[in-house]
Amino acid sequence: MSNVPTTKISLTGLDQEDLNTMISDALCLYPRICKSLSCIVNQKTKGNPFFVLEFMQSLQSRGLLQYNSHQKRWVWNEDITRGEEITNNVLHLLSSKMNGLSDNVQILLKSMACFGTSTNESVIGYLSESAGYSGVRNGLEGALHDGFIEKDEEGYLKFVHDKVREAAYNLIPDSDKKQVCSLSLCLLLYQIDLFAVEYLILCFYSVPLRPGQSVVL
Repeated sequence: MSNVPTTKISLTGLDQEDLNTMISDALCLYPRICKSLSCIVNQKTKGNPFFVLEFMQSLQSRGLLQYNSHQKRWVWNEDITRGEEITNNVLHLLSSKMNGLSDNVQILLKSMACFGTSTNESVIGYLSESAGYSGVRNGLEGALHDGFIEKDEEGYLKFVHDKVREAAYNLIPDSDKKQVCSLSLCLLLYQIDLFAVEYLILCFYSVPLRPGQSVVL
């Protein structure tokens, strides 16, 4: 492998002009009109596209970015927006957003965070049979709708970004770290033997067997 040619690519944030163009397109405004807003966004996000999206959504949800029906355009107060104590750390933005989600969606995101960046939907199905995790199925639709996760053609559920998974993992209390370890082990066993992961979930979460179902070790 020592002679394999490699190419190093450094990814940087959007520059001020490109960011202003993106925000201009999103708000359907002339670039000169939204330049003041894009300057603030650039200052907070350093041009990271994912951070920009979360920050803009945060402004909208907090009422700092609103659509004015009389002016028929998006408006904002530059002074208030600039002076708001809004962190430029996307983890805080995501965590704040996740704290406002329903319990079922939070349970689903926390459970998925234990498995890494992707989870087979069948594992969520087994986990939903546990009394403490019965809401993960109901939370799945909400997590997909809110854009935290996506589903590929092979039935795998994936976080849309590593930062989303990290924020979901940070929502887990320290007292539940033992469950985190067991869920991670579930994923490892799932890759080896589907029966093994089912058995482990039965042991840790007291999942009742379905009629006619058995566990083979």
